Amino acid sequence: MGALGQDLRYALRQLRKSPGFTAVAVLTLALGIGANTAVFSTLNAVLLRLLPVRDPENVYTVVLVNGGTQPPNTNGTGNGNTSFSFPVFQALRQEKRVFSDLIAHVPLGYGKVPVRYGETPTEKQGEEVSGNYFAGLGVHILRGAGFTPNDETDHNLVVVLSYSFWTETFSRNPRVIGQTLFIKGIPFTIIGVTAPGFYGVQPAQAVDFWIPLQSRPELNAWGVPATEHALLNSTKWWALPLIARLQPGITPEQAEKASQPTFWQAATEPLGKLDFKTWPAHLGFEPIRGIGGYAESYREPVKIMMVLVGLVLLIACTNVVLLILARNAAREREFAVRLAIGARSARVFRQLLTESLLLVSAGAGVGWLLAVGATKALAVWARIEGGLAPDQRVLIFTLTITCLVALLFGLIPLRSALRISIEQELKSSGSGVTPRRNRMFGGNLAVAMQVAMCLSLLVASSLSVRSLLNYKRQDLGMQAESLLVFDLNPQGLNSNTQANSFYERLLERVKTVPGVHAASLVRTRPGSGWSNTSGITVDGRDMRQDAGPHVSVGENYVGPDFFHTLGIPLLQGRDISQADTSAGLLVAIVNETFAERFLRDGALGHRIGDLPGAEIVGVVKDSKYARVREQELPAVYYPLSQTRMLGQITVEVRAVGDPLTLLPAMRRVVRELDPDLPVQKPMTQAAQFAETYFTPTLFAYLAMGFGILAVVLVASGLYGTLAYRVQRRTSEIGVRMALGASRANVLWMVTSESLLMLAMGFALGLPLSFMVSRFLQSQLWKLSYLDTFSFSIAIALTFLVAIVAAFLPARRAAEVDPMVALRYE
Repeated sequence: MGALGQDLRYALRQLRKSPGFTAVAVLTLALGIGANTAVFSTLNAVLLRLLPVRDPENVYTVVLVNGGTQPPNTNGTGNGNTSFSFPVFQALRQEKRVFSDLIAHVPLGYGKVPVRYGETPTEKQGEEVSGNYFAGLGVHILRGAGFTPNDETDHNLVVVLSYSFWTETFSRNPRVIGQTLFIKGIPFTIIGVTAPGFYGVQPAQAVDFWIPLQSRPELNAWGVPATEHALLNSTKWWALPLIARLQPGITPEQAEKASQPTFWQAATEPLGKLDFKTWPAHLGFEPIRGIGGYAESYREPVKIMMVLVGLVLLIACTNVVLLILARNAAREREFAVRLAIGARSARVFRQLLTESLLLVSAGAGVGWLLAVGATKALAVWARIEGGLAPDQRVLIFTLTITCLVALLFGLIPLRSALRISIEQELKSSGSGVTPRRNRMFGGNLAVAMQVAMCLSLLVASSLSVRSLLNYKRQDLGMQAESLLVFDLNPQGLNSNTQANSFYERLLERVKTVPGVHAASLVRTRPGSGWSNTSGITVDGRDMRQDAGPHVSVGENYVGPDFFHTLGIPLLQGRDISQADTSAGLLVAIVNETFAERFLRDGALGHRIGDLPGAEIVGVVKDSKYARVREQELPAVYYPLSQTRMLGQITVEVRAVGDPLTLLPAMRRVVRELDPDLPVQKPMTQAAQFAETYFTPTLFAYLAMGFGILAVVLVASGLYGTLAYRVQRRTSEIGVRMALGASRANVLWMVTSESLLMLAMGFALGLPLSFMVSRFLQSQLWKLSYLDTFSFSIAIALTFLVAIVAAFLPARRAAEVDPMVALRYE
């Protein structure tokens, strides 16, 4: 222990003597380890993490396999393979020999819903759940209590809050139990608060509160009007996600076989005779790992990020190796003196290992702090609300990397230290020795590997950024930058007449706001990622007979002057007008693709839907419907006033200037009409479409960040290597200049070394870049993974960085005074 203490004290003194070296080495390691820890933490959360409940390995998502979606002639929510009808749930929950608990949970809306505590309305994410939700999952309740089966059967107006909602809204008030929270205008009594860390079973979008399954129409699942589908009364609305906790000893395969007869009978009984060949569906059980919905969409990008951040770590480690090699080479006389007076090689190695361990430990500590911040930033950027943070497994992984790097750093200088010629080293001048060829080659190879990895990261960055620019430059078919959009979901409207009157008054007031050019309504917000699609009948003829059985047509319901408001050009006919009411002629407008595909001889005057159908009164230019990346889709637009206007409606406001400046006025207008009605998800229409390529955006920014980090590390590594060599060869340079070498000769001598390392780096880096770019292919849009421009940009940047990093040591060498250099020690 005494010798170890001496080693630690001596190592600390040595590191304090070289503060610049210590700071650069620690920061370099921290950047590499921190970036890796953050990305691996994200990978763990997205793909691997289990729910924070009792025995999470025994909890499964119930899915439909083979059939793929709900039965024919039923309605769904777009989540066909994970949604069931309420009668199916009721039947399956009786299978006690299979399920320890079968749990239902369903959102109160497609997004957040209006809530109010006190006088300020806001919006939160809420779910209605079966009475066994908390007990069946094994969720710890921090305060109060969870639900009981009676809360479900009696539809009690009680609510359980998440820990984060309790913290944010109630400031962790211990007397929150018994207080009232208004949800969609209905008073609920708070009976419990969950423990920290639980965000629901799909934590990508953290749930703020839970209520028991409700029968009130205002609280219908998904925010759908109960006049269309009522969750608890409909046998043909498959909208209910299920979670199963299997009985001990029951495997998913056994559960599938045992529950299939009950499932089939409950699913098909309301539909009459249904052939299994027509709908060959049966139950499946998938383990709940990672973040629901993100596990698939982020799986490939996160794997690619692992490769890129791994290259960053290799560059950082190589940089530190170069620094340590240079530092220990400068300390060869010290090692020679220590060996000459009797020090054993094992003691020298232990001393080097201690210094390396101190460096890496400091780097790991700072890297962990960086990882915590970077992981939180990733959670914000990726919109993962489920408490993304480094966990213990990631910490162990980081410490393992730290120990391996420490051992490596201790072994690398040992070989050089043990091969020192003591007599020659004691006689030589430390600054006048030309570095040995094998040492120079090793240093050149290390820098070349850095250049190769930097080139690969810059290629990945260039490809990702150019792919992102393709998204941003895509023509949306509308003036999205000047549009403000927000959602409204008024409560207490019981008929279309009331809803129509409310929105007429709203639009009248909105249009009087200074800076508003036009305003309209739409049922499904463009760019929301949701689309209503169906088959189509034109003039009584099913178009699937001509266009094929898989043809789909987009449907949306819009208000007066919708196309004028959005700036979508009208090619033929007219826009939707205020005269298109439920008492008038049913009308529709189709887009250009619809007219060209189904009605090439002219679309106006034809009728869509079951006869008599809606008459086509206009044709508009194609515009993006659900997302930027979609192909041209035939689309039909119907007047909102001729269909239901209850439920959530999107308001589109076209501004003269910056649309976001209108937001305070819009809130004021809405508050004047309904003080309890919040403005939901306000943003520009351009920002809404940008959300549909959010993953490529996040990927491009991270790749760009890794590229910049690689450039900084490589520049510092190349500069440090050349600066060290110039310092070691000061006397040699003085001799050369005294014998007639010009400054240009010296400048070329140093620069040629950097060019040699650069050429070696390009030779190694180009094949590696091709491999990385091919790996990136799945993340690129409208761009080849062999894009010449991207490769050219990456090569040019790498070359420029290398030349700039090499120029400073080269200029310093060229400016050496021969008389001073010859006296230099």
